[in-house]
Amino acid sequence: MIRARDLRNKHQKRTLRALYGQTQAYPFAGKLDDSFRSTDDSIVLPVVSGSANPARTAAAFTIPNKNTLPPGLVMVKAPGTGDKFKVAAGNDALTGERPFGLLANFVGGELDELGEDNEIGVWRGPDAVFEILAPAFNPDCATAFSNASNAGAPVALYAGADGRLTATPPVSTTNVVVVAHLLEAVGTSRIVVDLRV
Repeated sequence: MIRARDLRNKHQKRTLRALYGQTQAYPFAGKLDDSFRSTDDSIVLPVVSGSANPARTAAAFTIPNKNTLPPGLVMVKAPGTGDKFKVAAGNDALTGERPFGLLANFVGGELDELGEDNEIGVWRGPDAVFEILAPAFNPDCATAFSNASNAGAPVALYAGADGRLTATPPVSTTNVVVVAHLLEAVGTSRIVVDLRV
């Protein structure tokens, strides 16, 4: 259930939902990296390009006009960082960080579920099937699914530069991690993915 603080958001749907996850998926408890907090503990969104979160080529995606990170963004974790998570900055920017799962919460802005707390959930589990609603995925996912050249072949999805799943392979081949396979695309409004992390 979403705790809407503004009546304009009363019909907002959660952008990530487990379809087949009873035995395959689980929410991993963690904390949002400190770089998403300002000195007064308020959420800093979006984390802009050039920041060390890791070094980004694009700002972390937020829902337009709400300044909120949506559920379904790819989260990364680096060895030795305990339970701290960051929004993925794309496979090309990974330096020891690996896609760990998908963000379970709305973070920051009008739909914030954290308040002054930093506790988040990250859904993970290979072979779990999730539904992701727009705009929490890159629109190129739907295009890739309908592309005739992909007929019969799984469409691999990667961590995009803004943290959303994308069908565009990274330029670098050294840190390529397939986060999910696309199972279905319903127009540009909804995709169904088979999680691989």
